[in-house]
Amino acid sequence: MVNTHVTVVEPTKSNQRQAMAAFAGGQRSTALNQNRWQQKYQTMRANKLKETVVDGTQAQTGNISRTQRPGAFSMMKQFYTGYKNPETRDATLRHGRAINTGRKKFTDAEFFSHDKAGPAQTKGIEMKGATLDSTADDNIRDDGQRQMGEGFMADLMDREYVTLNKLPPEVRKQMRVKFDNRPYFTSWVMFVNIVILIITLCTQSIAPIGFTDKVVSTQLLRHNLAYETVGYNQTTNFWIGPDYQSLIHLGAKYSPCMRVDKAYMESLESDVEKEDESGCCIRTDLNACWQSAQSECTSSFAQWKSGVVCGLGMTGCQEPAYNNATLWEGAYSTWPNCPTPSENNIDNTEGEYDHLVCEVSARPCCIDLQGECVIISQEECEFRQGFFHENNTLCSQVSCITSVCGLSGFLFDNTPDQFYRALLPTFMHAGIIHLLITLVFQATILRDMEKFAGWWRIGFIYFASGIGGTMLSGILIPYQPEVGASGALYGILASLIVEVVVNWKIYKSPVIELGKLLLLVIFLFLVGLLPWIDNFAHIGGFLFGFLTSFVVLPHINFSEEDRIAKLVVQIACGVLAVVLFVLLFIVFYLAQSSTCENCSYINCIPFTDSFCQDSTMELRPRLGD
Repeated sequence: MVNTHVTVVEPTKSNQRQAMAAFAGGQRSTALNQNRWQQKYQTMRANKLKETVVDGTQAQTGNISRTQRPGAFSMMKQFYTGYKNPETRDATLRHGRAINTGRKKFTDAEFFSHDKAGPAQTKGIEMKGATLDSTADDNIRDDGQRQMGEGFMADLMDREYVTLNKLPPEVRKQMRVKFDNRPYFTSWVMFVNIVILIITLCTQSIAPIGFTDKVVSTQLLRHNLAYETVGYNQTTNFWIGPDYQSLIHLGAKYSPCMRVDKAYMESLESDVEKEDESGCCIRTDLNACWQSAQSECTSSFAQWKSGVVCGLGMTGCQEPAYNNATLWEGAYSTWPNCPTPSENNIDNTEGEYDHLVCEVSARPCCIDLQGECVIISQEECEFRQGFFHENNTLCSQVSCITSVCGLSGFLFDNTPDQFYRALLPTFMHAGIIHLLITLVFQATILRDMEKFAGWWRIGFIYFASGIGGTMLSGILIPYQPEVGASGALYGILASLIVEVVVNWKIYKSPVIELGKLLLLVIFLFLVGLLPWIDNFAHIGGFLFGFLTSFVVLPHINFSEEDRIAKLVVQIACGVLAVVLFVLLFIVFYLAQSSTCENCSYINCIPFTDSFCQDSTMELRPRLGD
C-alpha cells in the first residue's frame, strides 16, 4: 500500500471548504476493522453525523433542511473529488489520525495545522500491524473483495500484519491489488456433491450406524433343502449413508476395479484350482443338487459324484455347436456354458446322468467387497446382499469383480480398467454428515480461496490434490473403499500455508501464523485415525496441494532477488509434482506393492480387533481358506 507524504502549503479558504466536505463524506466510512484502517461508507460514525458541512460552513444538523444534507453517495463523491488535492488529502489524514488517537475535539486551526516535523519524521499509528499513515485508497475495500494474505482464515486466526510504512513502495503497490473473483467453481462443486448424494440415498439402502461390522443372521431354506441359521458380517457406516459395497458399485476408490490387481487375480486362480477338484452333491431324491467339494457334501440324504458338474455336460446340451467331446475335457473352467440345457432327451435308467437330471439348487453368487464367488441358493445370496448368476453353474463362468464394481463394467471380463475412479470419488460422500462437513469447508475456506485465486487456479489445485490423494491411497490401502473430497480439501489447506510462506514479510509474526495452520492440519490428521477416514488421501492431497499452490497462486515479490527465487521454486515444484504423479501411476498400475509394513497405523489405530478391519493392504481370506 502506498504511503503518501506531501509538503503542505497554507490552505486557502476554498481548500478548507473542500477538505471539510471531503472529510464529512470520508469520516462516515472510516472504521478500524481488524488490522487495517478501512474506508467503508456502509459503517458510518454516528457521532460525526451530528455535524454536517455544506459549502464549507459548519452548521448544526437541526438548522439545515433535509434537501441540503448530502447523502451517502454524494458525500463519498465529494470525498474522492477533494482527495485528489494534496493539501486536502494531507489535512484529512491528519484529522483522522488525531481522532483515532482519542482526541475529543478538533478545531479548524488544528485541522489544517502543518506537520512541523516534516514527512521524513512522520510516524504512522500502528493498529494491530496496520498504519494510519497509509493513504486512504490503499485501504478502501468493497465487501467481498480479497487482498493478499487476508481472507476467512486470517480473520478466524486473528492475524497481525507489519506496519505498512516499513514495507517498500513496490510491495505496498502490490498489496493494493484487490481480488474479487466470483466463486463459480465452489458453487458448481457443491451442487454436484449434493446431487450425487441425493441420488445415492435414493438408490441405495442406509447401512447400520456404527464403527465396526454388525453380525446379521437369519434362518432360511438353504440349497440342501434344510432350514439352517445363516449369518454374515455387515459393514456399518457412522456417516449415515450406504455400506461399502454400495459405494463401490457407485464409483468409490477401490483398486481392484481400477487395475488388473495381481493379488486379486492370484486369488481367482486359486479358486479355479479348487473348483476343478469339486463334484456334484446330489440328493437321493434328485430334488436338489449343487457343486461342492467332497468335504462339504455332508448330508445323509446326498451322495457326491466326482468329475462332473451339476446341470452341465455335453449330453444335456441341445446346441449342435457344443456336441464336441473335446470341448468337455480338461479343467472345468474351460468348459462351455451351454445356453439351452435340457434333460428331456437324457436316458438316466442306470443313474449315470443323475447330475444332469437333478434340480440345481445352488448357483454362483458374488459376495463381500472383494467379489468372492460361492455356490449357494438365490434366497441366501439375496440375504447376503450378493450378486446371483442364475444362468451359470460354475464360478469360473462369472466375473465377480465386474458385478462388484458396476458402473460401465469393463472392456474385457476380469480385466478391470475403471481408471476414472481416481477422480470420481472426489464428488461422492459416505453419508449425510460427511457431506455437511465438506459443504462447510467449501462454503468458507474454498470459496474464500477462489475469490483470491480465481476458479481455474483453485480448480487445478482441487483436482490435482484429489487425484494425487486417491492414487496414494490406492497404493497403500488398495482394498479399502473410499469416497469424499478430503484429499482435495487438504490440498486447499496446503494452499493456505503456501500463501503465508510466499507472503512471509507482511506478517508481524509469520512463524506464529504458520504454526496456527500447522496445528490445525495436525489435528485433522489425528481425526483421520478413525475408520472410514482415509489419512493417506489426506497426505497425498496435502502434498500435491502444496506443490501446485506454489506454481499457480498469486504472491508478493519483495525484491528482484525474491522474485527470481520464487520463480525457481515455482518451476521446481511444478516439475516435482509431475514426477510424483508419474511415479504414483507407475507404482499403482505396474509395481502394485508397498514396502511400508506398518502404514496401516497411519490410517487407523485398531482400538479393537475389528475397529480397523477394512483399513488393510491385504485381501481378506476367502471363505474356503
